[in-house]
Amino acid sequence: MSHLPKKLKIAVSVGKGLLALAFLVYLIATIQKDSGFTRLLHEPKQWPYILLALGMVLVAFSNSFVRWYLLVRGLDLDFQLRDAFRLGSLGFMLSQVMPGSVGGDLFRAAFIAHEQPGRRTLAVASVFIDRVVGLVAMLVVASLGLIVAGKTVQMGPLIRSLQTFVWLATVGGIGALLVMASPLASGEKVQSCLQKIPGVGHLLHQLSAGLANFRSRRRYLVAAFILAILTHSLLVGAFWCLGRGLPIDEPTFPQTVSIVPLAFVAGALPLTPGGLGLFESGLAKLFGTIGLQESDGAMVALGYRALTYAMAVIGACYYFTAKKRYDELLIEAESLAGEVE
Repeated sequence: MSHLPKKLKIAVSVGKGLLALAFLVYLIATIQKDSGFTRLLHEPKQWPYILLALGMVLVAFSNSFVRWYLLVRGLDLDFQLRDAFRLGSLGFMLSQVMPGSVGGDLFRAAFIAHEQPGRRTLAVASVFIDRVVGLVAMLVVASLGLIVAGKTVQMGPLIRSLQTFVWLATVGGIGALLVMASPLASGEKVQSCLQKIPGVGHLLHQLSAGLANFRSRRRYLVAAFILAILTHSLLVGAFWCLGRGLPIDEPTFPQTVSIVPLAFVAGALPLTPGGLGLFESGLAKLFGTIGLQESDGAMVALGYRALTYAMAVIGACYYFTAKKRYDELLIEAESLAGEVE
């Protein structure tokens, strides 16, 4: 497949980094304007709620690793659950410190490809499908949140304008998952047609052949989707706990359910590394739409970001226990990045 010029890839990475920095500067200014840091330092905090939020974040991330394991097994690849936890935490750590072409997703794919030579396409497919399942589950949680909150929360014009987009994207995402598990994406005739496409035919044929596994193993896809719903529900709960634990005017639970999934949808846009700054700014704006201070939303979002780094620390511990081996995998991930661009 075609390769992006190296200078262009560098420019895109730098641009994303600068955009994230701009968002973070805005957030810090917003918090400082309302004496947020002073409140954070000197006013009492409810530590049991904050610790509960940390526990929910760690359980949510663990669920996402189990989800990926199920999807890999659904593609009929030999893979162990302990590897899913190890590589999942390593991948998250790499996504925070390596925002370029080799992030956590490609590192995970490179490991499976290394263990099973000749099955690189399925390795990449496992990560791609994991992303799709996670994104669709996020949209479902956002849609349910909007439905529930619509009866109890006075929603501002920003939320209402996003409502239709989220619902349409949810329907489209569910449709995509159904297609992935049907002959429309992996039937013999489809595979034959894909193989004839110049340049990328072989790659698409392998991907389609891999998806065919889900036609007889739909239970893996269904179980992964249920886990993804649980993951995003736990994260919403973690935000509610953070709101209760930090010295802010916290949103009610229905308000939390209505705005947090929307902020996650904003953070899923590939405009900054890991959604850094974009997600936080989105949540701050959404706090304003429900009559709360944007600075409080920014503090909660940054608090959540800090809690997620606990998983990055676990990944760093794994990395330094076998640094040489993981460095070699990073080189393979670089090669894999070139193949899929």
